[in-house]
Amino acid sequence: MPTGKITEWNRDRGFGYVTHEGRPLFVHIHEFTERTGTPVKGDIISFAVGVDRDGRPCAVQAVYRAGGRFKFWHFIFLAVLLAAPGYALYRGLDPLMLRYVAGGWALLSVVTFLIYFWDKRQARGAGQREPEAFLHLLELLGGWPGAWLAQRRLRHKNAKVSYQFVFWLIVALHEFVAVDFLRGWALIHLAIERFHQL
Repeated sequence: MPTGKITEWNRDRGFGYVTHEGRPLFVHIHEFTERTGTPVKGDIISFAVGVDRDGRPCAVQAVYRAGGRFKFWHFIFLAVLLAAPGYALYRGLDPLMLRYVAGGWALLSVVTFLIYFWDKRQARGAGQREPEAFLHLLELLGGWPGAWLAQRRLRHKNAKVSYQFVFWLIVALHEFVAVDFLRGWALIHLAIERFHQL
């Protein structure tokens, strides 16, 4: 299958053009075999050459060959998400333990990213996939930053609504625990008091 770069993409109308033999070739969003996010200018895809209803050549059976690109706002957004958990660790641990925990957190994020990469590769080759429950477990244990980066870079699991719902619940749980710890477990104590009043 030939490979080309998307040179133009109309997000609202769902089509664009990919380079093929030095010329632009029409490609529609419905021709992507993996619906993992919206194509953007600069994406590298493989495709077959077919014809549309009017007999004009177009790209069909398109597959991403390279994932999405990291953008500056990705890192800003991730830094915002990490602010409360990171500060909570800083406040709650002594310097030596902080190094171990932060290092383990970073390592788990790297492992999660690599498992996303493996699962994406298996999906393309119709191989054995990693269970979604396992991916969510890694995120729950602290690998969610690596998962979030993998979703952006690999275009994997970022378009499935049910998966994203659970993923963001996990992120929200981490944020809640961090913020409540910094507030002296105020919300947890309030919930316990209300429970005892029932």
